[in-house]
Amino acid sequence: MTEERHFDVAVIGAGPAGSRTAAQVARKGLRVLLLEKRPRIGWPVRCAEAVGPREIVERYIPLEGPLVSSPINGVLVVSPDGCRLERAMPGIGFTVDRELFDRRLAEAAVSAGAELRMSHQATALLREKTRVCGLRAKDLARGSEYDVRASVVVGADGVESLSPRWAGLKGSYRPEEIFSCAEELIEGIEVLGSFIEFHLGSRFAPGGYAWVFPKGEGKANVGVGINPLLARGRRAVDYLNTFISHRCPGGRRTRFVAGGCVVARGLPALAADGFVAVGEAANQNNPFSGGGIINALEGADMAASAIAAAIGKGSASAKDLGVYTREWRRSVGKSNEAFYHAARIFFNLPDDEMSRMAARLAGAPGIFDDKGIKPRAMVRALVAAHPRLLIRFAGHWLGGTGRR
Repeated sequence: MTEERHFDVAVIGAGPAGSRTAAQVARKGLRVLLLEKRPRIGWPVRCAEAVGPREIVERYIPLEGPLVSSPINGVLVVSPDGCRLERAMPGIGFTVDRELFDRRLAEAAVSAGAELRMSHQATALLREKTRVCGLRAKDLARGSEYDVRASVVVGADGVESLSPRWAGLKGSYRPEEIFSCAEELIEGIEVLGSFIEFHLGSRFAPGGYAWVFPKGEGKANVGVGINPLLARGRRAVDYLNTFISHRCPGGRRTRFVAGGCVVARGLPALAADGFVAVGEAANQNNPFSGGGIINALEGADMAASAIAAAIGKGSASAKDLGVYTREWRRSVGKSNEAFYHAARIFFNLPDDEMSRMAARLAGAPGIFDDKGIKPRAMVRALVAAHPRLLIRFAGHWLGGTGRR
């Protein structure tokens, strides 16, 4: 085992959060190492591939050419009782080619000066007393291990993340905090224009939802996300097969993916001495929808600013890096907290109550704007529509923020 040269920042994971963080700190003149354990950026695709409005996405990456699969101009929600609730929302978002999306972000990091090492996996954090001072990595192609010294290590290792646990920022997830997901890319499917679809209820997705996201030219990502504690012993793929038989029985299956999605509450702290967590590794995805691409990019920019400022001061302490935690919790984290409570209420309703609630929410004023759902307005509407939920909501809201 040989020791590599010192970097200012070492980033674990070349997904959106890791690549964007690497690019942003490299643009500030810092020496950056970006490690990706897989031999191919963005593959396998484990994502429904939807992102938000163009003006938000293009803060981070140009939406051009083959990167865009289909516009999203509306939402269809199908309640457990079969009621269809449609809402046109022109320009609300896009479905993208996620592999290409991730690759472009990684290319931007390299162009900014970051060194990218593929098939290199972080296996441990290095410490000087309590401070993280680097990482141990394994070259998976050669089987050799080596140490990397860094002023700051960034954990952006996704849903399977270990680095925030090594750093002491979170523990193991509880079963209900990781949803089980399965998805097929279906060809020969009819979709409602460029609307995305959400299908609710225990038949297709207990504790979660099934989805149809158009990919253009008669194609769509069709999937399910389920709470394993409510699944009655069935797997996500079993529910997916049931949903496909119902929604698109004649469609041709062309790409199957399966995985998990974090639906946990936000972390109390995103930084330790010499370490920050970003993206799904930091529980930054939306706990109501599970979506996390834009949240990851926003978190990456906040983390990069804090990292650059801390290193510029000659310090990478939890106190200095904690600026990132505070900025996140004042903005996206605040919305995610409301989404967390809304999800705990809504997705645990019995089917009949969920159907009634979905209808009430569709007609409630102030819940939707041109960027999607307003989380606090949703929580207020949930409680107003069903006063008995106030007690349930209060329990979720007041239950502590302990480590996840």
